[in-house]
Amino acid sequence: MMEQSTAGRSRATGAGRRSPRGKTRLFVAMLGLALLCWGGSAIAADPSKGRQIYMKHCQNCHGINGAGQMPGVPDFSRGEALFKPDIELVRRIRSGQGMMPAYEGMFTEEDLLDVVAFLRTLR
Repeated sequence: MMEQSTAGRSRATGAGRRSPRGKTRLFVAMLGLALLCWGGSAIAADPSKGRQIYMKHCQNCHGINGAGQMPGVPDFSRGEALFKPDIELVRRIRSGQGMMPAYEGMFTEEDLLDVVAFLRTLR
């Protein structure tokens, strides 16, 4: 794009330059990305810690290998009971379901994710 100067000569405008508004938008976008990467880091679940919790609180009904010891108890060794997102499984453990008691307040979110990670090893 060419622009006339007051002296009548043409000069190139803004081909490689950013306006102050464009620089602000770029800065905000980069800052947002940096915060997302920094603040949104995932914590990997620990199946060995989940196994310890499972063996203490779950294996009496669900069995050592997840096959279930009572009628109506999900069979984790077959995998169908695990065809849900982790957050849904955590919600079910936390709130209880059917004969299973609620574990609300007994474990941290990280503990429950550890249990879910262990359950996924039983297939």
